[in-house]
Amino acid sequence: MNSLNLEKEYNFNKYDQFIYRYWEKNKYFNSIPDNRLSYVVIMPPPNITGVLHIGHILNNTIQDVLIRKARLEGFNTCWVPGLDHASIATEHKLITELKKKGFSKEKIGVKNFLKFATKWKIKYSQTIIKQLKKIGCSCDWQRLKFSMDDDISKSITKIFRKLDQKGFLYKNYGIVNWDTKTQTALSNEEILYKTCKVNLYYIIYQIKDENNYIIVATKRPETIFADSALCVNPTDKRYINYINKKAIVPISSKEIPIIADNYVDKKFGYGCVKITPAHDYNDKLIAERHNLEIINLIDKNGILNKYGLNWAGENVKSARKKIIDFLKKNNFLVKVKEYKTQIGFSERSNIEVEQLLSYQWFLKMNLLVKTALQNIPKKDIIKLYPKKIKNKIKYWFLNLKDWNISRQLWWGHRIPDCCQTTKIEVFDTWFSAWIWPIGIFNGIMSNNSELQYYYPTTELVTGEDILFFWVIRMILAGYFFLKKKPFKKIYFHGIVKDNNNLKMSKSLGNSPNSNKILNQYGADSVRCGILIMAPLGKDMVFNPEAFLIGNKIKNKIWNAFKLIIKFNITTKDNIEINNYLFLVIANKFYLLLKLINKLLKKYLLRKALIITYNFLKKYFCYLFLENLKKINYYYLNYRLITKIYKLFKYILLIFNPFIPFITEYIWNILKTKNNIFNNKKPLIIQKWPNQKKININILNEFRKIKQIISQIKIFRNIYKTYKKKITLFIFIKKNIYNKRKKALLFLLENIKNMIFLKKDYTYTSKKYYSFISDEEIYLIKIPQIRFDIKKIVYQFYYYKKYLYQIILKLKNSKFLKKAPLKIINLEKQKKIAFINKINLLTTQIKLI
Repeated sequence: MNSLNLEKEYNFNKYDQFIYRYWEKNKYFNSIPDNRLSYVVIMPPPNITGVLHIGHILNNTIQDVLIRKARLEGFNTCWVPGLDHASIATEHKLITELKKKGFSKEKIGVKNFLKFATKWKIKYSQTIIKQLKKIGCSCDWQRLKFSMDDDISKSITKIFRKLDQKGFLYKNYGIVNWDTKTQTALSNEEILYKTCKVNLYYIIYQIKDENNYIIVATKRPETIFADSALCVNPTDKRYINYINKKAIVPISSKEIPIIADNYVDKKFGYGCVKITPAHDYNDKLIAERHNLEIINLIDKNGILNKYGLNWAGENVKSARKKIIDFLKKNNFLVKVKEYKTQIGFSERSNIEVEQLLSYQWFLKMNLLVKTALQNIPKKDIIKLYPKKIKNKIKYWFLNLKDWNISRQLWWGHRIPDCCQTTKIEVFDTWFSAWIWPIGIFNGIMSNNSELQYYYPTTELVTGEDILFFWVIRMILAGYFFLKKKPFKKIYFHGIVKDNNNLKMSKSLGNSPNSNKILNQYGADSVRCGILIMAPLGKDMVFNPEAFLIGNKIKNKIWNAFKLIIKFNITTKDNIEINNYLFLVIANKFYLLLKLINKLLKKYLLRKALIITYNFLKKYFCYLFLENLKKINYYYLNYRLITKIYKLFKYILLIFNPFIPFITEYIWNILKTKNNIFNNKKPLIIQKWPNQKKININILNEFRKIKQIISQIKIFRNIYKTYKKKITLFIFIKKNIYNKRKKALLFLLENIKNMIFLKKDYTYTSKKYYSFISDEEIYLIKIPQIRFDIKKIVYQFYYYKKYLYQIILKLKNSKFLKKAPLKIINLEKQKKIAFINKINLLTTQIKLI
C-alpha cells in the first residue's frame, strides 16, 4: 500500500464518469421483483423545457441519498426516473424558438409543429438524463418514463372515458383563468399571485328616474360594458332603499338592476360593487344565483370586442386608460385611490391572467374526493414530513373547486373527440401526472404483478410548491382507481431562493448554471453543499460557499484514507493507549450510527451529514489517526490495523449515500490493493453496518477526560501557555488513578509531569489554577504573568459594545430577511467570538 502514488485530492473530473459507467454496466441500479422487500421512489419528472436547475439538484440528491441507503440495507430498490412533456411550458418555449426563426406554430401547421416538438423532446431529454447521471442519481434507467409514452396515453384515455361514463366530467361555458400569450386556460395552481399597487376607481352610477346616484369602487373600469348589476350587502343600511331599483351604466346608458348578496364586503370602497359575470369567477356565481345576463366583452387575445363600443379593438390596458379619461371628462369619476392587492400572473408567461368565459372540460372534484375518501382503509395513513403540511392540505379541501382539465394547446395528450369538434384540445399536464405512480407500472390498463410488488411506492420527495398541482391529486387518484394510497411517506423539502427571497427558476433567470457548478466542484461536493443549505422542510437561500464545505468533507475523507494506508504492520506488542482510543472511537461510531438511522427516517439529511462529518473530523481523524501517527509513527500490530480498516469501511458506508463517487473510488483501491480490507464486492452493493451495543462506561470515562482537557485548554488560553509543558497536581478520591486517563492526558495535553497530592496538602488559590472533575481536584501552577489592566478593561468594554450591536442586528427582522445568508452567518460567528473574548477577559480581571 505504501507504493500507491495518490493525488493530492480526489480527481472527480477523472474518475466520476468512469465510476458511474461501471455501476450502470453491472446493472446495480436495476430492479426486478423478487423475494426481498421493495423500496420504491418515483422521481418528480423534470420538464423538458431545458437543463436542470438548482431545485432539481436538491430534489434528486435527497432521493439518491435515501435510495442508496435502502440499497445498502438490502431492500430491492427501484427508483423510477421520468420526464414530463409540460404542455404549456414546452409549447411556450417552442413558440419562442419558432419566432426566432421567423415562423409561428399556425404557419407551419400541427403536423410540423409536433415534429419540431418531438426533436426538442429528444434533445433535452438527453441533456437532462446526462445531468442526472452526473449528479450520481442511481435510477433504474431501464424504467425511464416519458409522460407522453404510448402506454401513458392509453391510460389517460381510459380514465377520461371512465370518469365521463360515471358522470364525473362535464363540459361547460365557464369562467377560466386565461393566458393571452400562450392562448390557453390555466388551473388555479398555475397562477402566481403578486402583491401589486393598483388604482381603485370610484365611478358614479345614476339611479333610474331619480336625481340620485350610487358610487361604485372598481379596479377594472374597462369591463363597464359587461356589467349585469350593481350589488350591495343586504345588511348594509346605506343601501336598503336602493335594492331592486335600476341603475344606469355610464357611457353605455344601459339599465341594470341593483341586487343584494352576502358576498359583498361592506368595508370595500363604498360597499357597492359592479357585477361582470363574464370576467370574474365570483361575479359569475352571483349572476347564477340572481339569474343575471352574461356579456362576454374581452376575447382570448385580451382585446375588447364589439360590446366595447368606441373602444372595440383596444387591448385591456389601452382601453382602461382611454375609458378613465372619458369618465373623468364627463364627471363620472369621483376619485382614484391607490391600494395594494394580489394580482394573478401566469406562471409560465409571467403576464397578468384574464378571467374569461370559455367552453372547457371540468372534473367534479367534490364528487371525486367523496368517492376517493370512501376507499381509504382504516389506518392507511400517509406519513407527511414536515407535519405542518397537513394544514395546507386541509385548506385545499376547504377551498375545493372543479378542475379545468382542458387546454387549448397542440403539445400534450389529445382529448378524445367526444363532442365531434375539430378544434384541437389537450389535457392539462397534471391530468397525466396525477396517475403517475400507477401509470409507470401500467396499473390503469391491468392489475399486473409489477404493480402488486411495487405499489404503493415507499416515499415521494418533492417541493411544497407542487402540493396542490400534483401531490394531492395523485393521492386522490390512488384511492379512486386502486383503493390504495400511492405513497407510504411524503417529504416536502423547501424551495431554493435567491438573496432577494425569490424562488430560483429558469424563467426568472436567477438560477445558477447547474452544469457550471458540477464542473467546478464535482458531484460529491455539490451534493453535500446543497444538503447543508437545506434544513428540514424550510426554504433555503442559495449560497455557493456551501459547496466549499462539501469540498472540505470530501478532502477530509481523502486525507484520512491516505493516512490509513501508510500504517505498517509490526510484531511489537500493541500499546494500551491505542486500544483504548480505538474503543472510544468505535463506541462513538455506533452512537453516531444509531443517530443517523433515526435522522434519515425523519429526512433530517442535513443534520445527519454534519454530525457524520464532525465524527470523521474531530474523532476519527484528529483524536485517533493523528495520535496513532504521533505515538507509533505508522507502525501498528496486525490486530489493530484490521480493526482500523473495518471501522474505516463502516465510515465509507455511512458516507456513501451522501458522497458516492469518492467513497466508491477509495473502496475500490482498498479492495484491490489490501488483503486486510477483504471486500471483493463494490461499495454500492455492500451491507449497511449493523447496530452494536454501545459501551456507555467507555464513553462516560472519555467524557470526563474531555472535561479535564477542556479545563487545561482554558488555563492555557488565559495564561498564554499554549505549547509549554505543564505539571498537573491532583487530589484523587481513590488511591489508584486510572492508567488510561493518565496516559491519554500525557498524550493529548502536553503534560510534563503528574503529581498526586495527599489529602492534607494545603494550597493557595492565588498560586494555582484549580478545577474539579469527577470529585477529583486538579491544580496547575500559575506562571508569573503581568496583566495590563488598562488594556484588559478597554478591550472588555470595546467587545461589550460591539456584541450589543451584533445582538441588535440579529434581532432585526428586516436585516434577517434581506441580508444574504453569508452575511448573517458571519454576524453569528462574530457574536460567538466576542462572547468568548469577553469571558476570557472577565476571568483575567478576576485574577488581577
